[in-house]
Amino acid sequence: MRYFQIAVFLASAFAAVPLLAVDYDQVDRSIAREPNYQSDKPGYALFLFGQNAERRAWLVTDGEVVYLDRNGDGDLSAADERFAKSEDCKDIEIDDHDGNTKYVITQLRIHRDETGKYPPSVMAYVTIHGATEYKQYCDAQIGANAKDAAIAHFGGPLAIGPRTIDWKIPPTMKLTSGDKPADLYVMIGTMSDRHHCWVVVVSHEGQTQCSFPDGVRPLVTVEYSPKDPGGAAITREYTLEGFC
Repeated sequence: MRYFQIAVFLASAFAAVPLLAVDYDQVDRSIAREPNYQSDKPGYALFLFGQNAERRAWLVTDGEVVYLDRNGDGDLSAADERFAKSEDCKDIEIDDHDGNTKYVITQLRIHRDETGKYPPSVMAYVTIHGATEYKQYCDAQIGANAKDAAIAHFGGPLAIGPRTIDWKIPPTMKLTSGDKPADLYVMIGTMSDRHHCWVVVVSHEGQTQCSFPDGVRPLVTVEYSPKDPGGAAITREYTLEGFC
């Protein structure tokens, strides 16, 4: 008997979403105006919103202070765009150009590696209110300047892929044939290794509550190699019910 047990790491409420290409190399990285920073090493990250990334919002860290270009005009000097600490940057609403979708930044965290081995990063939690409501979060490296800033694209085109660590599939995660089940952990989101964009869909609240409505789950098709050489491949569909 040959089978695999399918599990999900992070999943989307969308079984199939058209993947629209966004050329991140062409994204405008200009900043119209910046405040007088107190730190000599401000950090930068660029948030994008919408399927075509038409809305931009720069995030800049200045020590403990955080600046967020909430209206997307490229001017970070406005009084309501300065937050004394990252925890204060919450419940920030950003409207999509389509007039129907709204993005709410519900929580922001800045992580600094005490060992200095890794650059600082930002985790932002965003709820998308539109035709379908769902949540996403990012883990984006903070760059030393606008040119090198990582991108976090919320509400963008979604794709499914295996769980990775530092953009690599862990060697312990592999599917094997035989009677012993193997787990497949996947993520659904908007991801680009080259642009350090890692934004995934939140699959569950707490330990037991699924984030999706009843009856809405991701669906995957698995192709099995034939038992005998030259035989026909076997395909099976699985609904991803689990999360961790």
